Amino acid sequence: MRGALVVAIVLVALSFLALTASILLGKAWRELRDKRRRRRRRALEPLVLDYAHGGQVSILAALGGGVTAGDEPVVQAILLDHVQRVRGVERDRLRRAFDELGLVDRYVVGLSSPRWWRRAEAAEHLGLAGAARAAPRLAAALEDDVPEVRLRAAKALGAVGGRTAVAPLLRALAAPNRWSTIRIADVLADMGPKVLEELQDAFPSLAAHAKLAALDIIARIHPVESVPWLLARLSDGGPDVRARAAHALGVIGAPDASPSLRAALVDPEWPVRAMAAKALGRIHDVESIPGLRAALMDRDWWVRANAAVALRRLGPSGIDALEGALADEDPYARHQACLMLEEAGVLDRRVAQLVAPGSAGVAAEWVVARFVESGLTGRLREIAATQADERVRLEVARLLGAPAAAESAR
Repeated sequence: MRGALVVAIVLVALSFLALTASILLGKAWRELRDKRRRRRRRALEPLVLDYAHGGQVSILAALGGGVTAGDEPVVQAILLDHVQRVRGVERDRLRRAFDELGLVDRYVVGLSSPRWWRRAEAAEHLGLAGAARAAPRLAAALEDDVPEVRLRAAKALGAVGGRTAVAPLLRALAAPNRWSTIRIADVLADMGPKVLEELQDAFPSLAAHAKLAALDIIARIHPVESVPWLLARLSDGGPDVRARAAHALGVIGAPDASPSLRAALVDPEWPVRAMAAKALGRIHDVESIPGLRAALMDRDWWVRANAAVALRRLGPSGIDALEGALADEDPYARHQACLMLEEAGVLDRRVAQLVAPGSAGVAAEWVVARFVESGLTGRLREIAATQADERVRLEVARLLGAPAAAESAR
């Protein structure tokens, strides 16, 4: 029994020593390999960059006619590193180098690897290589079981570009997973105007959440040529579609959309009214002031808030409308006007004018008195305690203490 135990201990010790030796040898080998690769990179990198800048007709010529098996990982690392840093002709030349060295074919094979991380890496590298001929295989990878592979394949398709890449991405946009939809939308938006035609053509057949993503993509691209199409979406049966279309029109800043957006201020659904108000402010449509002024009385807070922001963006005329709302019978309109005028610094300016002679002083007192009546006096009390001009402090204190004594009309 004791002998068996000794043998077992010896075997365990030998196994431990063998494992330790294996780890040490593996580490030593990796360090030697990495050291050699760093040395070879210092030698090969100038040759690759010379090719990228047009010094050689091909990457193989730049590298002396071929690449050894030991140098291949080094050259690949150089290409993957620099293709992300350059643009224009240099990037196009580096991308051709991937194909010339046979790396694109290797990446395509990697898309079929049983290991998901190999498939993900292959998809990412195909995108960096700009391998347009791999678009069908990347499109198939959008159906991969692993989300990371699908995401990298989508990014690669976006990098590859071209009409062949748009269709599969649009199909992926309709995936039921919202997170996936957002990521695919990012890819399509980064592709720019080239996606617009197919996106608009596919719109009627998209699922509801994909339609909203499509409108967000168009807003991010903000193409003027899409304005007529977006105006038609303001008549869509879905309120969320109408709201996103109004938002996109505001982002584009299309003056031609102003009449339709003014009409949307009375849409039966509050998201549409809110986005229409915001868009009109972005477009700087002064003619919308009456409608925005009425929107300050909307039953929904977001509509009131967006209308107030829009009026502020419309300059002096919009500020006049906000001050006029201080005397409104609707308490919500008064409250929203107070908040925006304070945020815009108008209240501070009016307080400073309290000691001004003539109509300016009268108008300032009227505005301050309306703030006091509204109960939103936090900023006024702060001014009463900190204002450098004693005359102004006294006027503010008087109005805070006796709001009824203020003028009741401007």
